[in-house]
Amino acid sequence: MKFFNTNLLHNFLNVALVVIPALETFDWTPFMSDQTALKVVGVLGLLKIAVNVLRDGPTGLASPQPPVEK
Repeated sequence: MKFFNTNLLHNFLNVALVVIPALETFDWTPFMSDQTALKVVGVLGLLKIAVNVLRDGPTGLASPQPPVEK
């Protein structure tokens, strides 16, 4: 079993895409401005799409996904 794989990276990006905007609702302006948070979330979203394209190919984004290997 490999510890680090694309599924782990994909799940980490999912969590980050939820946590960063949620933290901005608590006015984290000393840590990160709202413009910076938007840029970070945008880059994380693009990174997530890139991982999917590299893992499954461009047509894999719209095709039924195979079951996850254990």
